[in-house]
Amino acid sequence: MNFLAHHAIATHALTPADPLPMYVVGSALPDLLPLADARLRPALIGLEPADGLEDAALRMGVRVHLATDAAFHKSPAFAEVQAKVGHILTQTPFEGIRVRRFFVAHVLVELALDAVLLRDTPSLADEFYEAFDAADYAQVTRWTEGILGQPLPKLPLVLARFAESRYLRQYEQDEGVATGLSRLCARARQDTFEGGNYARLVAVVKQAVEAVEGRAEALLAETGEALMPPSPVREGDHS
Repeated sequence: MNFLAHHAIATHALTPADPLPMYVVGSALPDLLPLADARLRPALIGLEPADGLEDAALRMGVRVHLATDAAFHKSPAFAEVQAKVGHILTQTPFEGIRVRRFFVAHVLVELALDAVLLRDTPSLADEFYEAFDAADYAQVTRWTEGILGQPLPKLPLVLARFAESRYLRQYEQDEGVATGLSRLCARARQDTFEGGNYARLVAVVKQAVEAVEGRAEALLAETGEALMPPSPVREGDHS
């Protein structure tokens, strides 16, 4: 599941309105940490005491992210849409590159779901980025360094650049989704899509978005139903 879908589950399906910014950042943090050369191990989360409300909110966001990924990838709707997108990829004559169909289909379903959510509810991105703008990146870094037991000097800049770029808004267009997917393939050291292959990928994205749009409600509902609702973290609560 990608950033906006995580945000939709974390803030609309599981908690009341107006969650703390740190909760929103936590719901995105596991997917941003690899950019800072680190990964969160699920077993570490929840073992440490919370040092105040904001640390508790950050921890809860991370826990929701990890649980959401597990539920989403086990949902029947995800398996169905991934198989459909995989078939579309198989039928597309990419030239001169190796397309790892399972990986690309998996990631494309996640990006396409973000695209569907963004196009249907543009304010979702506004909420997401406003929370990032309000968060204390130094505190996020201290908490994460404490969990992992290692320094993360790159993390504050990773968080700042992610928030400043607003790149998720590119998913308003199929070309933006294609560019994001090709970028992820490059990061995974796979062949990227250029020239005629990029044009073919845009066509695949269009079909994938249509497939996901038809099952978006089921994708979110099945994921939400599989999760145990966490305790809400709001302004005025006490840890």
